[in-house]
Amino acid sequence: MFQTQLAEARDVKFTQKLSEPLSIGSHIVCTGTPSEDLPWFAVNIGCGDVDSVQSDIAVHFNVRLPQCYVVRNTRYRNKWGPEETTAFRIFPFKLDRPFTIEVVVDEKETLWAVDGEHYCSFAHRNPSALAAVWVQVTGVRDAALNINKTEIYPTLAPPPAEVPFRVSLDAPVEGIEPNWRPNIIAALTKGIPEGHQIVIRGKLRPMLHSFAIDLVDVAREWPRPNVLLHTNLRAHDHAQRDRQLVVLNAWLGAWGPERRQRTARLIPAQFTTFRIIRGANEWSVYADDVLIGELEYRASPAGAKAVRLRGDLYPQQIYICPSTSSPIGDNARP
Repeated sequence: MFQTQLAEARDVKFTQKLSEPLSIGSHIVCTGTPSEDLPWFAVNIGCGDVDSVQSDIAVHFNVRLPQCYVVRNTRYRNKWGPEETTAFRIFPFKLDRPFTIEVVVDEKETLWAVDGEHYCSFAHRNPSALAAVWVQVTGVRDAALNINKTEIYPTLAPPPAEVPFRVSLDAPVEGIEPNWRPNIIAALTKGIPEGHQIVIRGKLRPMLHSFAIDLVDVAREWPRPNVLLHTNLRAHDHAQRDRQLVVLNAWLGAWGPERRQRTARLIPAQFTTFRIIRGANEWSVYADDVLIGELEYRASPAGAKAVRLRGDLYPQQIYICPSTSSPIGDNARP
């Protein structure tokens, strides 16, 4: 039964040949509806003869509904490379529910969004999507493709939520605050004033691998924003040690030198409070009132206009407040 369905999915094809090569900012939109009798479908960005079973595929985006995951890969000279399956959100596809997939081509990767939310990225391999001559959808009977240029991605994304302000660290919620989700980008409308902090309270994933908290200069996925502060916790790096690795950096057109320290003692599946304080000369990062890292300003801190979360931190509260009650003595240091 499965092999029959897979063969039928491959026979249902919709192909669009490119009138000009893909380039940075090329925007592919695919719409359709998965059906029960075709539980696998794919979007392929390919090179060479589209009618050849041995044609190269720069990006193979393969949605597997029975397994609830998406495989990305490249086929070169009739050989598949290593599969990628990690994503920034839970599996978004359902049988008989229409979808919209957006793809934007960047210099080093393609970015993929589903129904207006960024889902994953796929670094260019050999061949690159920049060398593609056709785009094909298989396994979707009502598939449609539209290929143009874009200046922003995802084009279907709703306006970003705004991070609220509270009068103190422990102040109660006033009014209605956003319902936060993992892997969000939220606007800091007034930035983080000097002497203030951004507070993020959330639960860590039980199988903790890694996560990042970024302060960026604009609330968008692409074009890539500048990252004034990148805080990356890597629990998978020498996981047997009693402290996790914290990596601090900034991306201002390119990554700068990393600052690495093994200072975090986080417990998977537990609630944790992170605070990033804007000081006189540096960002200070705390986890449950323990200082886990500092990074000198590499760009004006007034330029922090959004916060971006990625990975194994599930936020429940995010807000700005004064930092006057923050611990600054030696007892707060690891």
